[in-house]
Amino acid sequence: MKRIGIMILLACLIMTGCAFFPNQEKPPAQTAPCTVEMLDVGQGLCILVQMDGEYLLYDGGGRETSSYVVRHLRDLGIRELNYMIASHYDEDHISGLVGVLSAFEVGHVLAPDYEADTKIFRSFHEKVLECGLEPDSPDPGSSFPLGSGEILILGPEQYDDPVENNRSIAVMLSYGAFRCLITGDAEQQEEANLVVSGRDLSADLYVAGHHGSASASTPAFIRSVSPRYVFFSCGEGNAYGHPSAKTLQTVQDAGAEIFRTDRQGGVTAYSDGTQTWFSVDPCQDWSPGNPLPAASSAAGGYVLNKRSMRFHRPDCDSVRQMSPSNREDSKATREELIAQGYRPCGACNP
Repeated sequence: MKRIGIMILLACLIMTGCAFFPNQEKPPAQTAPCTVEMLDVGQGLCILVQMDGEYLLYDGGGRETSSYVVRHLRDLGIRELNYMIASHYDEDHISGLVGVLSAFEVGHVLAPDYEADTKIFRSFHEKVLECGLEPDSPDPGSSFPLGSGEILILGPEQYDDPVENNRSIAVMLSYGAFRCLITGDAEQQEEANLVVSGRDLSADLYVAGHHGSASASTPAFIRSVSPRYVFFSCGEGNAYGHPSAKTLQTVQDAGAEIFRTDRQGGVTAYSDGTQTWFSVDPCQDWSPGNPLPAASSAAGGYVLNKRSMRFHRPDCDSVRQMSPSNREDSKATREELIAQGYRPCGACNP
């Protein structure tokens, strides 16, 4: 009976793709035909995926780490990216992609079907065209091969949500039994749309939406994903409080293990399609990021973008890139601006 129980346990582990290496060394990284690497780009996002020697770069981090991303890809011996995905057009997600486009051959660019009134959006769009590429804005259900794996587009349903974060391209990566879900900065509304879509959201690895903000990774969404592991890409000592205590509690309640760049730096997941293992052990620090400084908003007022109907803290990167014709300074409170129809910036006002 004991032998039968052990056999059942091993069979379950194989079926779920769980990493299980009791009292023995993890398989060497070079034996893994599939890797998902979360680069340490501070308060940004950059995910490098490799399947059978083909590559996908999902977001590229902000301008401060752009040269690091290029250098890291070169150090890995990468010469060409089969796919590049810009989840949406926030600076901390696409600045690094401009540098990558300047340094590497890129086969296909997937990007949302909307325009942002920022300098970095214009730089990204112009660089894509300069490289002779035409960005593709994929519909849910579209799929693209990567080696013997697959990139499946899950969302968004539409690219016209008033909250730009909810226009993020969400993807499910599959390699054998291994599944990884990445949602960019998707917040509660896009997550709810994904849940009611009826698509299978279950994943071994989930890259936490919006850097672990309280505006993402709702309990209902996490129940649908049921992740075994969660990546948090956030800057050490960031002022936004990422990852939030609320999101960390939701993930912990789901029984997942976590990896976070603010505590561990870059982390890589390896899979052979059956087993999954990591470059470092799971993080045991479940403390939230630093809270938003209390005096950083009302005292200095907000900067409004009259075109996008978003409001920003004065030190937000988006303010420096904003067209003067769309800008208006305001001393109104957060609550007053929301009542007027404005939405908070997802990066500086989580």
